[in-house]
Amino acid sequence: MKKKIMRLFALSTVLTCLLGAADGQPKEGEQYLKLKHRVTGVAPREVAEVFYYDCPHSYELEKPLEEWAAQQHPAVKLVRIPAVWADQADMVAYARLFYTLDKLHLAEKEALPVFQAVRDEGKELTSERTVVRWAATEGLDVAAVRAAYTSKEVDASVEAAPALREHYQVAEMPTVVVGGRFRTTPMLVGSAASTVSVLDHLYHAQPHH
Repeated sequence: MKKKIMRLFALSTVLTCLLGAADGQPKEGEQYLKLKHRVTGVAPREVAEVFYYDCPHSYELEKPLEEWAAQQHPAVKLVRIPAVWADQADMVAYARLFYTLDKLHLAEKEALPVFQAVRDEGKELTSERTVVRWAATEGLDVAAVRAAYTSKEVDASVEAAPALREHYQVAEMPTVVVGGRFRTTPMLVGSAASTVSVLDHLYHAQPHH
């Protein structure tokens, strides 16, 4: 009985996606959702990705999102926000890693290497010691990484991270928020590739200013 229910649920999900895409356009409430409150202070064409280094779906979305962003003219304003719930120590630790790399202007370059280390190699980059050791294997400036990791700027960014996630009204990761108005996720549409397709639609529907 349970298997039958699961099969019916899976079928209904597929049918919903197919119906939503039948006219060639993603549909609000199906492939994407409108935020209850528009995020203030963002450009109409800003694309914000709320992600987590130890999330398989965030890993799957990373490369397609990068490739999509590289194809946009004029250049898309791609903002990355580490997903943090204050009571989740690993999320806090990975936010510190992200902001450390961001301070050194390495967050984009090192995104895939971090995902590979965490998701493929099972490394836990959740302490200064493990991060510094990983940085050495990547050929990074270990002293610079150590200084950034313990800096007041990174401390402040990590402390503000949970509120920033809430500001973007995100409850799952990864989530992509377009123009501070609409959000979509792989969980909603079924895959990283489908997420990028919906993102592309939302992005190009935004005003050009």
